[in-house]
Amino acid sequence: MRNFVRVLRMSWAYRTRLIISVIAAMCVAVFWSLNISAAYPVLVVLSNNQSLQDWVQQQIDHYEKRATDPAKLKQVADLQAERQVLDENPAAPDQHIPGWREKREREIAIELAGLEKELSSANWKAWLYRWLKTTVIQYLPNDAFRTFAWIVAALVIGIAVKGVFEYVQESLIGAVVQRTLFDFRNQFFRRGLHQDLKQLGEAGTTELMSRATNDVEQIGTGMKMLYGRVMLEPLKMATSLVAACVISWQLTVMFIAVVLVAVVTLNKVSRSMKKAARKVLERMSELYRVLREAFDGLRVVKAFTGESRERRRFRAANEDYYRKTVRVIHIDAAVGPLLETLGVMAVGLALLAGAYLVLNKSTHLFGVRMVDDPIGPEALLTLYMFLATIADPVRKLSSVYTKMQSGMVAADRVFALYDRAPAVGANADGPVVPRHARGISFRNVCFSYTPGNPTLNDVNLEVTAGETVALVGPNGCGKSTLLGLLPRFYDPDHGDILIDGVSLRAANLRSVRKQLGIVTQDTVLFDDTVLANIAYGRHGATDAEVEAAAKAAHAHEFIVTLPQGYQTRTGDMAASRLSGGQKQRIALARAILRDPRILILDEFTSQIDGESEQKIQEALRAFVKGRTTFVITHRLSTLELADRIVVMDGGRIVATGKHADLIVNSPTYRRLYDTQAFADLAGKQAA
Repeated sequence: MRNFVRVLRMSWAYRTRLIISVIAAMCVAVFWSLNISAAYPVLVVLSNNQSLQDWVQQQIDHYEKRATDPAKLKQVADLQAERQVLDENPAAPDQHIPGWREKREREIAIELAGLEKELSSANWKAWLYRWLKTTVIQYLPNDAFRTFAWIVAALVIGIAVKGVFEYVQESLIGAVVQRTLFDFRNQFFRRGLHQDLKQLGEAGTTELMSRATNDVEQIGTGMKMLYGRVMLEPLKMATSLVAACVISWQLTVMFIAVVLVAVVTLNKVSRSMKKAARKVLERMSELYRVLREAFDGLRVVKAFTGESRERRRFRAANEDYYRKTVRVIHIDAAVGPLLETLGVMAVGLALLAGAYLVLNKSTHLFGVRMVDDPIGPEALLTLYMFLATIADPVRKLSSVYTKMQSGMVAADRVFALYDRAPAVGANADGPVVPRHARGISFRNVCFSYTPGNPTLNDVNLEVTAGETVALVGPNGCGKSTLLGLLPRFYDPDHGDILIDGVSLRAANLRSVRKQLGIVTQDTVLFDDTVLANIAYGRHGATDAEVEAAAKAAHAHEFIVTLPQGYQTRTGDMAASRLSGGQKQRIALARAILRDPRILILDEFTSQIDGESEQKIQEALRAFVKGRTTFVITHRLSTLELADRIVVMDGGRIVATGKHADLIVNSPTYRRLYDTQAFADLAGKQAA
């Protein structure tokens, strides 16, 4: 509930619309009861076959006669006189009986209160009917049928006006909810972008997608129900309740007692609903995961004829989701009929009690006064209609409550990710790292993705500004992880990394990343044009600068052959026309355009053919001059760019030096070199 309220607070920015919607809801409730109350004069006209003028005058005469009933007035006067005698004559008869005086004074007070209430009620009703006669009834025709036609016309107009207010309320609520979700999605996405890679890896992309889409929509449904029906239906109940109490508050109280049983039932059902809704959302995330894995890895699925396996996986996840969803449907479906049965039971009890009073022309039931005056069938049927309209909002609120529970569960799930503080802070107030010119130091760096399983262990490395360092080693030795610490994708568990003497932990993160250019093995291209993907490296770059960077990366030659040249889109299906090597050259052009002081190349030529690789080597040989460059590679040709080679194994640096020295002194490097030399030779023979 607390997290759901947090989303509701976001909607306070649109409080003007909310206030107007509340006013509209109040108008809907008022017209709701007024339209129902039209049944009373209709029943009067139809049952008595008389105009409303005659009927109202008859009621005025009846209540004026009751208000001036001589017998009642004499009884009041006698009781007042007796009380005065008791007050003036302490030595009253039977005073020797203990408590007699106090008992008689209480009896007189009770009788007087009842009589005065009866006379006051008659006076008030006489005044009310006189007011109706002078302000409303006198303008209606005297003919019974024409009166009936006027009432029907007024009812149609009332329903139309109520519909206008309903439209205003629902439109405003819909606008507020959607605007709030718009703001919330933006904030959630912003928080997600600021999460560090380790946290995002733990959550998973599909989980983030599920919570940002499906879960947020569930929150929106709950908000719409809260601001819509939860606001409107109680107001409709309240106006109907007031109108029912005017006829007989005692019968209405009897009805409410049964309704309270429905509320208790609803509360118990809601607990089961909340648990079931949480499981449904979890299974939806699992469904997203299976879909994403299958379609992202479709090439592997088809190559290894894994279609049937993936179908079984999806069917299992889909069946699990189906079972959990059906449980929610069963709970939701059962609540409505259950509450409707309780509501009809409540109305039925009130109707039976009222029918007894009407048929016996009585005012008491089981010795308890239920009405001030005997009621007629018209009043009883109108009371029944009001009670039925109270039960209807209760029934509607039952489905609302289950949807709100789903919204609350969804809010808990979304905020579980939203509230996670990133381990890597931006340090906006930290020292700005000046343009890199001295050196980079890795000092006693240790790091692990999972506690107790270190990926890097006591790494020490000094790199001079402008130096090109190649990192080599077997797969899983920590090369990419080490360079991932440089842009602070992660922070080391122990040790420190310094750029020109400034610790990365304390430095302004933006000033560090602005000096970096990164090209990775897994090329990421956005669903945009080739031009925009390259220009992503530097905001505000001109077309000429983009083209120059593409030429430097030897990407210009194939870009101009694309259907729309630099305006060709590269996302999803459009990217299938690009080879892996072409994508890597676009990514390299993006890094070149950034003009970084520190360049990180992580297997950047893994998908490039030999001819293109030679051209890129020539371009890089000129580009890396004056820049600190880190290269992760298995290719022997790329090692020619390096001023120094760093050999890693088991999360440690085991050797550093030139190629000639390492061949002699490092068994690990010699083994890697021999393996790669053999692979290169085999590749040339195959070609």
